Amino acid sequence: LKTLHPEGAADPRRFRPNIVIDMAPVEGSFPETEWVGRKLAIGDLLLTVSEPCRRCGFTIIAQDGFDADPGILRNLVRHNAHNLGVYCTVDRPARIEVGATMRFV
Repeated sequence: LKTLHPEGAADPRRFRPNIVIDMAPVEGSFPETEWVGRKLAIGDLLLTVSEPCRRCGFTIIAQDGFDADPGILRNLVRHNAHNLGVYCTVDRPARIEVGATMRFV
């Protein structure tokens, strides 16, 4: 999203995620959309990626530290069918720590 909308504030906090995966940018792509149906592990936590996360207008409103930004949703609609991120189901619960590595299993 930062590549498609560089003038915007595409900070992860705008989207209220539970988990953020820090990875190298992939220009013009949303790699998480290819994860649907796959299993991933973070430490001992095991998840199944169930579906893309469809974003609504709340992502564009002003928030603490961020101005209103309609370009966020406009770019998600134009380039990724309203989606950013994914929903997962928990297959094996576990505590995770900041900096833990994600891997596909």
